[in-house]
Amino acid sequence: MGQQVPAAKKTKNPYTKVTLISLIPGAGQIYNKKYWKAPIVYAGFAALTYSYFFYSNEYNEVRKSYQQALNKQSISNPYYANFPPEMLYSTREDYRKSRDLSIIGMVGLYALQILDATVDAHLKGFDMNENLGLKIDPTFPVVNGQQYAGINFTFQIK
Repeated sequence: MGQQVPAAKKTKNPYTKVTLISLIPGAGQIYNKKYWKAPIVYAGFAALTYSYFFYSNEYNEVRKSYQQALNKQSISNPYYANFPPEMLYSTREDYRKSRDLSIIGMVGLYALQILDATVDAHLKGFDMNENLGLKIDPTFPVVNGQQYAGINFTFQIK
């Protein structure tokens, strides 16, 4: 019979792992074994999610009251019943801005946690041993008969 050809060895695509990790907030921090960072990411998303729903609900309440005031109807929410339409409009816009900032904050936090995990993974192999050093000293050079103050940085490789 014929000789069997071994199956080609499958290699893992590193981009697949990065994509999967980036889909789940905090997964990159856990993958990099920086477990203490994951609760910070989750707390940030929890606070921003709460903020979004709070401001969204308030926006909808004020919007409804504003529409009722414009249509000369009685305002159903007793809190906003005595507000003039201009103040309802201003309050509605404040809640809308805060709601939108919550969304922007979520997107920013999502991007920041991906960037943190990527940089942390990239620097994981960086070797910082005793052979590297940075020495900072004050210096007072004299130039043309005048004394100046300065800082001297010395990078040492042993």
